[in-house]
Amino acid sequence: MSQFLQANGLVGSEFVELYAGSAALSLNLLKRGDVRSVLLFERDPLVFAFWYCVFNQAEALIKLIEQYEPTLKTRENLRSLLELDDVSGDLLLMGYAGLLFNRTSFSGVLHAGPIGGAGQKSRYKVDCRFNRAEIAHRIRVCAELAPNVSVYFGDAVQALKDAKSSINDSRVFYVDPPYYVQGPRLYRYHYKFADHIALAQALAAANYRWMLSYDDHPAIRHLYREFSLTQPSLRYSSKVPKKEIELLFTNVKEPNFGSEANAKWSVARLELGHGNAVRIAR
Repeated sequence: MSQFLQANGLVGSEFVELYAGSAALSLNLLKRGDVRSVLLFERDPLVFAFWYCVFNQAEALIKLIEQYEPTLKTRENLRSLLELDDVSGDLLLMGYAGLLFNRTSFSGVLHAGPIGGAGQKSRYKVDCRFNRAEIAHRIRVCAELAPNVSVYFGDAVQALKDAKSSINDSRVFYVDPPYYVQGPRLYRYHYKFADHIALAQALAAANYRWMLSYDDHPAIRHLYREFSLTQPSLRYSSKVPKKEIELLFTNVKEPNFGSEANAKWSVARLELGHGNAVRIAR
């Protein structure tokens, strides 16, 4: 993405990431100075709450991390928060729950079972990915970017429809929706076919710049057949190294993808799941 921004004269833009998830791309671009500010959108209440707390209540979130043990009992005590469909109650506790379930669940999927299973008979225990000191350090590093980050909750497609070109001339929208094939398995807020169509219609009507990332599927190729396409080789950050074909579409006229078409991108897609969005007052 950095090369894409540079090649198309978009360095210094405001970067809007509509399915925040791990937010790795946005925050890396901001830290590198490739973009001037970031707007993160997220539909999953727990993922939204986590990022909201990182950029608004970082030290309070770290205190919870230090206070609670990442155990099966803690997971069970907070399991009811997985049933929330909206932002309500204690945002700080919701944010901690989002982190806990991400770091203690299989593959980082919030609604998956615990690492090591219910019996904890595996060599990998439920807390094996919950290094509190390292997590606290990462939160503080992210929190340093707070003056240039805004976090919103709601639906991504509606946010795209609401976006006005008059205030988006200096923005780039990055759209990374739930996987078409594996979405139901990986994401709590996955898309049905009608949702994928609604997203395609919203982007087709958009008069501002966007880049879209999707898994490779004939239906997706068909929905976005009118837009520029490139296919970088992606290397995913998971326990088992793997390569996947990813499709990158954009409505930027005559885009220059630089060398990204043949580059290997490191993607931490499962770090905090995926979602959609709209604004909540800070």
